Amino acid sequence: MTLEGERAAPAAEPAAGTAAPSDDEPAAEPAAQPATAPGRPPPTARTSTPATRATPLEVALVAVVCLVTTTVSNIPQVTGATTTVPGDLGDPLYFAWQLAWVGHQLPAHAGDLWTTNAYLGMPDSLAFTDAVLGYAPLSWLGEWLVGGQGGALFALNAAALLATALALFGGYALARALGAGLPGALIAGAGFGLAPWRLAQATHVNILSTGGMALALACLALGRGWSLRAGWRPERMRAGWVVAGWAVACWQLTLGFAVGIPFGYVVLGLSASAGLAWLLRGRRRAPARARRVVVVDAVGGAAFCVIAVLLSRPYERVAETQPGAQRSAAMADLLSPTWHGLLTAPETSRFWGSRQVGWRQAMIWPPEMTISPGVVLVVLGVLGLAVSVWPWRRRLAVAAGTAVVTLLALGSHAPGPVWQLYLGLYDHLPGWNALRTPGRLIIWVTLALALLAAGCVDRLGQVIAGVFATRVRAPSGTRSPWRGPRGLVLAVVAAIPLGLIGYEGQGQVPHWQLAPPPVDVRVLDAPVLFLPSDMIGDYTTMLWSTQGWPVIANGSSGFDPPAQIALRTAVRGFPDEASVAALRARGVHTVVVVRSRAVGTPWAGAADRPVAGLPLRRADAGDAVVYDLR
Repeated sequence: MTLEGERAAPAAEPAAGTAAPSDDEPAAEPAAQPATAPGRPPPTARTSTPATRATPLEVALVAVVCLVTTTVSNIPQVTGATTTVPGDLGDPLYFAWQLAWVGHQLPAHAGDLWTTNAYLGMPDSLAFTDAVLGYAPLSWLGEWLVGGQGGALFALNAAALLATALALFGGYALARALGAGLPGALIAGAGFGLAPWRLAQATHVNILSTGGMALALACLALGRGWSLRAGWRPERMRAGWVVAGWAVACWQLTLGFAVGIPFGYVVLGLSASAGLAWLLRGRRRAPARARRVVVVDAVGGAAFCVIAVLLSRPYERVAETQPGAQRSAAMADLLSPTWHGLLTAPETSRFWGSRQVGWRQAMIWPPEMTISPGVVLVVLGVLGLAVSVWPWRRRLAVAAGTAVVTLLALGSHAPGPVWQLYLGLYDHLPGWNALRTPGRLIIWVTLALALLAAGCVDRLGQVIAGVFATRVRAPSGTRSPWRGPRGLVLAVVAAIPLGLIGYEGQGQVPHWQLAPPPVDVRVLDAPVLFLPSDMIGDYTTMLWSTQGWPVIANGSSGFDPPAQIALRTAVRGFPDEASVAALRARGVHTVVVVRSRAVGTPWAGAADRPVAGLPLRRADAGDAVVYDLR
């Protein structure tokens, strides 16, 4: 993989009374400079270091660094990959079960993918919440290495680690593709992949999976020959990069609609803009082969739309049959973060956790309202408005878009017109009403700030290296800006903000140890109901069902279907005649009551209640009591 940066140095500032070149046009050839002594900079108004092309070696080394950084930052998750879940014992258990189910079904039973073993085989139950399909290879690996519950936990933890590493690499790749030098690209990668808000989303692997978005945009920018630094260069258009970009974009869409819906509008909007620019201005300037790129781009966008439509069908069916699945504007209002949330890190932040307790206590639901992209990144991004390698028009365009998305991320706490705009999107933009938390738009704010920060760091590096070059003679024959004393200066310039961003992004996310199922689930006669049953506890029993995949009556997701509520109500007195009759009517063959989990629930003591006269058989298995209703 080779990311093309800009080889030419930025043109000098135009003299007074002359017209500045357009940001969208190639700069004119610079005037010849007076001869200078070897090793000394030319006598220009300012000396700058051009962004060199990223070599395959650089890309490979950065990829390794991203993997190592992710591993070192998440040692408990690595060592407990088959026995623990991050954050809490709620959503992570669901996603572990879901990933395992996808891996279990896709090879041989893809047609039945959306109807899972939970909820007594209720149709389309996989679409009751965001479905993550794209990590299926990790599920296969987990099943091959461990199997059952351990394999499901491996898939979850491996997916979360991969998501972080890919976010780091994706941020780097996008900044590099848009013309940033290596220092700025590293800052962009760290800012995007280590943003403090990600600590609050440790329980949602679908929300952590943002790296594919940045990587897809990077590939598409390279394929279209466009960069923030030089605008459109039609001679650099490459169909291969466009194909790669749309392939990554389609894969990203399979990681869930929670981040996929805004991404879809961004990537399709950029594609439409590129196509319109081609029609209005580009056909005369572009070489003949560029037309092939435009065609490939259109085909890729069409394929992306087809995949989006196919993936949305199960959700549409669920919306029609399950009223509880409908999101409401009231929920978006309730979960809208205040402006404090833009600077508030989660309680698991190593640096900010104990310093922002008061701000978090004022929040209704901190996990969705602590959306800080990082104070260091914000400072660098704001500074990048004034000091940057990006042309001023483009950086202002990025800043304007960032401001708009930031206000939209505040939801109902944004100024009135902005909230009305959000509600308009909610009511009229397809898919937008499936987004329950406006604050998740912080993903795009973080990415934009990362690009502004990259431009800032690159420019600061140029200035400092230029000053240094006037005092220290460069080694003879030195071409790379990273060689010699100047390279040391550039490394220091990059290392300081890189270290600050990395430190601010470190967290102390708890990892919960999970015990194996209390019985051998594989030998139970299905369908099976585990008691107690409730919205949170059923995540655990769903995970247990990965051992053999029996059909179970338990089930939980983003909402409770009426049938599930009715079932739990009907069995509150189990074991008794009414509950046994209700279970038999639903076709349930086996009930498992877990004593340790029943404490404090309606089923406390149920395992020891008399069953004489009831049409069932009881077998005590220690912490679990198994009832055969056949």
